[in-house]
Order: sequence, then structure tokens, then C-alpha cells
Amino acid sequence: MEDNTTLILVALIVFAFLISRLLHRYAERVALVSGIEYAVVGVLIGPLMPWSLINEDTLVSLDLLISLLLGLLGFMVGLHAREALRRFEHFLAGSLASVVVALIVGVTVLAMLQWLEPAYLDDPVPMFEIPVWTDGTRLYQLWAADDALWLALTLGAAAAIASTTAISSTAERLQAEGPPVVLLRDIASGGQVIAIMLFGIALAGDRAVDAADDYGLSLVEWSMLIGAAGAMTGLLFTIFIGGAEDDLRLYLVTIGVVIFAAGIGAALGISPLFVNLVAGLVVAATSAHGDRLRKNLDQLRRPVSILLMVFAGIAWHPVIGWMWLIPAAYLVTRVGARLLATRWAVSTFVHGVEFRRVGGGLIGQGSLAAAVALSYAQGHPSRGELVLSAVLVPMLITDLFAVRTLRRVLANAGAIRPRAKVDRQSEDRAEVPAPAVVANHGPDEPQNEPAIDSGDGPPDDPHVDPPVTSHEEPEA
Repeated sequence: MEDNTTLILVALIVFAFLISRLLHRYAERVALVSGIEYAVVGVLIGPLMPWSLINEDTLVSLDLLISLLLGLLGFMVGLHAREALRRFEHFLAGSLASVVVALIVGVTVLAMLQWLEPAYLDDPVPMFEIPVWTDGTRLYQLWAADDALWLALTLGAAAAIASTTAISSTAERLQAEGPPVVLLRDIASGGQVIAIMLFGIALAGDRAVDAADDYGLSLVEWSMLIGAAGAMTGLLFTIFIGGAEDDLRLYLVTIGVVIFAAGIGAALGISPLFVNLVAGLVVAATSAHGDRLRKNLDQLRRPVSILLMVFAGIAWHPVIGWMWLIPAAYLVTRVGARLLATRWAVSTFVHGVEFRRVGGGLIGQGSLAAAVALSYAQGHPSRGELVLSAVLVPMLITDLFAVRTLRRVLANAGAIRPRAKVDRQSEDRAEVPAPAVVANHGPDEPQNEPAIDSGDGPPDDPHVDPPVTSHEEPEA
């Protein structure tokens, strides 16, 4: 079984590298920006298909690889956050918009989940119950069961994510540049950091309920413990790497730190995304090699994203019945909240810009949202199908108009450089050759020699070359 798993793993990695170019070209033609096409490939080779190239047992055996990929992605997000932090107003705007989106989507999903599954209302010890109103026979109150709350917060965190890669690639294709592109990229980068932190809080809360009996730690204390573990991992990287100038050593130490942080996350019941995000933030702030490491790891971002999307597609199982209302609610509330919250956040924190309606440029999601859903499905197999359905299916739908809205935002902000207009008449005249002067040429002489000056022009014009009247080449 181990040899079979290794063979499948090698074949899967080779497939991801080879098929990426073909699918990427196809995705550009149909305006897919989130990499959802790789998740579709995962579905086609997963256990849902009759041929089932990869079954459930094989996927479980690849958990360590998935954890490593999740850790690498979280580490790279932390490294890239430093660039957005340099423009702190942009980072604050992205953070505020992400928090608002996560709260709106989370509350909506929580209400619908407890309405569709009344078993959550029988929780003997809910997270909170707040009386609101009574009509004399019934008491209406705000109710949140533990499991439902953390699941809803996970979906809220995934909804707060916007793809920085989609913004960069679309701006490059449209030849867009300037402050609007920088603002969109910084808002998306800041939102990714906040989204992973919210996801870490959700998993910490889920874990803290069990750990409270063993260690007596609250949610805040458990979250601080995990954050401190990630920060110590980042400091260890800075200490070990020292004054290294070798890229190979940087890679090896980075992989070691990511694996170590992922192990800490697994031991504490937290996603490797969160622990490695904190480690990446600390490395970006303390290491002199942060910028060089970020540029080197950018070469791995695309393969890592492809593999995570493929694994998310393999792990996906569709929900049934009325549970499809949750992905629908996730889609509608996320798009609406993103448009409104981003405009409000930019108006609040970013000064000196005339454009405010930039939320349409942040509709597209990338592999990070799928990674959040996949990470949750790893630790909660019974709820993984709901979270993966609520993230992947809306991602496929939003890709149909995400590029169009992003193009409209960049055009309205004046970020797209106009293409040079071609004068067709001048082009046609340039294509017609000038008539040659033919006079007393032999059969072997060229027919396109310049005409001899008639004497009407200025005789001493230095810009006019003298005509060649002999058949010999002029001396150099």
C-alpha cells in the first residue's frame, strides 16, 4: 500500500506540473482567475467518479503532504504581508473590509445552518444564548451552538479572502498600473492575513472547548499560545539562517521551519495555515533575507496552489437537499458584503484617492480560500463536504464575472493604459513602395537607386547624401 501511495503521489505531482500550462491557457481564454479548473480535475480523478483513481484511503495517507502544502501557503502569505504593511492605510482598509465580510457571511450561515438542522438548538451548553423578545408563549433568543458557530466562522473567513494572484495577472494582461492596482493588491493581501487569523480563532475555539477541561485555558489564552508558538518558530528561522547567502540553504531551512510549524499546529489542533502565517510574519519582520526568500518562494506558489486545488477537488462531496441553500447564501452575501464593505473601508482609511468602488475588483478568490476549506475538512470529515461545497461551487460561479468586474474597476480608475491608435491611411501609404527612377541601367544594375539631385534643393544640405553615380562601392 505504501509503494502504491508513493507511486500515486509522484504521478499526481508530475500531472500537476505538466497540466498546469495547458489548463492555464484554457482558463485565460474563458476568464477563470481562481484556479477552480484544477479542483474540477481533482473531482474527475477522485472517489466520486466510477474509475476512482484516488480513493478516500489514499487521500488520508496524503495528509502529511497536504499539511506541508498548507504550511507553505500560509508562510508565503505571511511573507507577502510585509509589503502591504508598508502602506498601512491600505492594510487597515483590507483588514476592516475582511472583518465585515466575515461577520456578515458568518452570521448568515450560522442562522441558516441552525434553521436547516434544528439539532443544534438542542445543544445543552451553547456558546451563547441571548434573550431578545417574547410573545408570552415563546421566547426568542440569539442562539449559537459550538459546532455551528465555528463552522460559520470558518466560512466567513473563507469568504473574506480575495486573490492577489488574480489581480496581478489580470493587471499584467490588461497593462494596468498605478495606485489603483497597488490599492487592490494591498487590500487583498491584508484581507488574507485577517482571514487566516479568523480561521485560526475558529479552530482554536473548537479545540479550546476540549482543552479547557484538561488545561483550564480559555479561547483567548489558547489562541495566544498558538500565536506564540508560530512566533517562536519564525525567530528560530532567523537565528538558524544567520548570514547565509546560499539559496539552497534558504530553501532547506524554510522547509524545515514549515514542517516544524505544521507539526506544532497538528499537535495543538490548529491548521498549519495559521501557525505558518505567524511564522512568516515574524520572518518578514526580523530576517534580513525576507525579501529574497519571498522572491525565491514565489516560484513554488503556483505548484503549491495547483496541488491544493486538486486535493480540494478530490476531497469534495456534494451536499444534498436543502443544504444547498448554504452555498447559495454564501455566494450572495459574500458578493454583496464585499462590494459595500470595501467601499466603506477605503473611504474610512485611504485618503487622497477619488475612486471608492473597488470591491468589484476583489470578487475573485484563489487557492487560499480552497485551502481553508480543505484544512477544515481534514479535521472535521463529517462537515467537510458542506464547507468544501460552500467554497468551491460559489468560486466557480464568481469566476464567470470576476474578471469583467475587475476590468471595469481598473478602467474607471484610469489604471489601464490606452493602446496606441493606428492611422490606417498612413499605414497604407507606408506599405506602398515609392516609384523607382529608371535611367540608363544595365541588365545587372539595381533598379531602385536614388534619383540624381536636380539642383532645386539646397546644394550644401548636410542631411542629404550625395548620389552614387558610379558602379563601384564607395570607400569606407
